[in-house]
Amino acid sequence: MRSVPLDLKQKLLKRFYGTSTDNLPQIQVIAKQASINTLITEVIHEDIPANFGDVAIRQLPGEAQPSLVYAICIDNGMGSIYSRKMPAFAEQEWEYLWSIGSVKDAAIEFDGDWRINPKKRYYELMTEDVPYIFFTDSSNSLYVQKWSDASSRIPLAENASHISVCRGWQSTLDTGVDQGLIIGYLRDGKVFYRAYCQQSSGEYIWETENEVTELGTGNSTLCVFRTNDFRVGFLTENAGEMKYVLSERTYAGQAMPPEYAESQPQDAKVWMNNIRYYYPVFSEHGAAIPDKPYLACYVTNTPALAAVEHERIGIREIVITFNRPVGGVPGAFENYITTFPVRPVESCVWQNGNQLKLTLAQDLGQSVTFTLTVKKCHEAWQIINGHRMPIEATEFVLAGFPIQTILRENVTAEAFGGLYINIKTDHSVYLNESIAVTVESAVTLPSAGILPI
Repeated sequence: MRSVPLDLKQKLLKRFYGTSTDNLPQIQVIAKQASINTLITEVIHEDIPANFGDVAIRQLPGEAQPSLVYAICIDNGMGSIYSRKMPAFAEQEWEYLWSIGSVKDAAIEFDGDWRINPKKRYYELMTEDVPYIFFTDSSNSLYVQKWSDASSRIPLAENASHISVCRGWQSTLDTGVDQGLIIGYLRDGKVFYRAYCQQSSGEYIWETENEVTELGTGNSTLCVFRTNDFRVGFLTENAGEMKYVLSERTYAGQAMPPEYAESQPQDAKVWMNNIRYYYPVFSEHGAAIPDKPYLACYVTNTPALAAVEHERIGIREIVITFNRPVGGVPGAFENYITTFPVRPVESCVWQNGNQLKLTLAQDLGQSVTFTLTVKKCHEAWQIINGHRMPIEATEFVLAGFPIQTILRENVTAEAFGGLYINIKTDHSVYLNESIAVTVESAVTLPSAGILPI
């Protein structure tokens, strides 16, 4: 019941009940909701007039019965949170914890998982450690938050009133078959709800708003509840009448409790035939050829593997000759090489017993000194005294070839010329003259271009 008439409230506030005080109780319990078969009525506080409120009972996994109960009360417009330990003994008093602030309506409920009690053979809600708190503010906006964590607060609906919350049933076999944590509310006399449910993917989300159209309009109060036949219901008061609607059942793995069979055999006898023993013996043989056989048995003063010479073929191929026979698994040795200057190694081919042909993926000038750094490699080997030994970590420095180019040359050239004077026309004088001119110049031959060294 979400509201109490004023005259009934005054009667309930009286300490003594009877005919003489016009306060004789005439109360009939028509419905209740609890995790155990008890109905508890208690006074949380007497110093503040009663108003709306809600309770939530906690039973953690591994606990045989509920251990704590929380209550939210609206005290002079403030949402106050109380708690009390259980079982419900009289010496356990309610303790004020904290306030959520100014609210118009409030509700509280635990989320959790349904687990069967193997002894009592019914399902119990194994709750989380702290509950969810629902409330409406002065503008009738509905919010939810996880206990006192204000950062988890999210809005759920606008223009909401008379809120009520209940944890519905959840299938223990089918993921996603979950009625969820249901918060119901009224808006303009209509009934709406949202549910925090597990999806088929295993994720928990707040589903979109739904309207309970079966209850129509003109509703003034609302209570969300669950039944023992795996349904949830919505109970409203409408024009002085109580109306309710029930959901479909969600009982996958729950409707039929497990059954157990106990047996107590008496005068049990066991017969055994004569035992026959068999001892099968098989002769089995196997042959193995190792892919990379090694035998570490060479003297310590054996010279290290070294490159005695190398030949550069073009600008991408180098043939290296070693001081002893070498070999390896095709396509493996290039994975153990790093170079400087950095050039990607395209392939390595072992040839002629003691040579390695190295092909680069990029050009390398023939005058550039090239350094190969090799990690210890068991997929390539050197042969020492007839035994294959892994190539140890080493470094090969391949010197570049000398630079060959065109030298600048100077050429000196001498040119001789003659000068002759024509004979005069008067024939009076005859002159034969000559002159020698020496021209000296320097001719420089420029280079034809830059060689790809």
